[in-house]
Amino acid sequence: MPFLRTFPTRAADAAGPSPSTYGLLLLSVAAAMCVQSLTDVWLHTSVVQWLAPLSMLAGAVYFNTRPISRRRFGAGLALLAVLIIQLPTTSALAYGVQAFGLPLRDDWFIGIDRAFGFDWLTFQTSMVERRALMEILSRAYETFFLQLGLTPVLLAALGEVRRSDRFVSSFILCVTMTTIISAVLPAEGAAGLLGPDEAHLLFQGATPLVDLHALRDGTMRALPLNEVGPLISFPSLHCAVAYLVTAAIWPLQRLRWVVLLLNAVMTVSAVTHGAHYACDCVAGLLVAAISFHLAGQLGPWSERMFARMRGVAVLPAATAPTVLTP
Repeated sequence: MPFLRTFPTRAADAAGPSPSTYGLLLLSVAAAMCVQSLTDVWLHTSVVQWLAPLSMLAGAVYFNTRPISRRRFGAGLALLAVLIIQLPTTSALAYGVQAFGLPLRDDWFIGIDRAFGFDWLTFQTSMVERRALMEILSRAYETFFLQLGLTPVLLAALGEVRRSDRFVSSFILCVTMTTIISAVLPAEGAAGLLGPDEAHLLFQGATPLVDLHALRDGTMRALPLNEVGPLISFPSLHCAVAYLVTAAIWPLQRLRWVVLLLNAVMTVSAVTHGAHYACDCVAGLLVAAISFHLAGQLGPWSERMFARMRGVAVLPAATAPTVLTP
């Protein structure tokens, strides 16, 4: 591929998701099932919605039978499949934990913002008048899923399989941590500040208050997966993913500054289009930084442990040879 030839790539240094990534996924799925059982809040999925990850796993098996230079594509497909399975799991957790109905903490977050001189309503009122800027922010906000899906595939295609695996495992850790925090510190987000006359200040990422309150008062207990909304207010998952993507892509010098700029804009868009408080964004970045660090420790550790069980030696990633993509 001409695009890939512009990047110095390393021979694939792992076969696919590490044992820790699979373990984190299984724990996350188990947690979602437990929360749904406890709260009786169920997200319904169809067989069709599982065809994509299953097809990707089949593709991963196929590529793993090909020459070693092509196995990185199989690793990329497997990691993307893990990511796709994690997304409905995250939605199930995010919706389920809101049924616990702990007190809303918006007053805390508004107070934190104001202590640092930030008022969401004043900021948003001034921003909506800047139509060109708001359009740029809207486009950046909409790259969330594109960046999330493209990052592990691109890294794996360039032979950076371990880094791709670190990104996926850090995402699982991150969404699990944000879900736990949102259960303990639930909030409406800035959407709760506005009345009907101010609805024009809300955009596509604001918390669906009808769903949130229906979960909290027990009137909602089941809905299709394709109707879920962005229910996590604190911390901001958009800002967390902005950090994770930038950290994962950073070694690619030809992309790092473009990705950094895009995700700086996406971080701001979490305030304007996601109706997040400023402290939501700071918390999202902090949780992401912790998750990325932990994932960097877990992956190599799990590979060493798994290799010892099989009696196989594991070389550190730094010893893998650097090659140019043919």
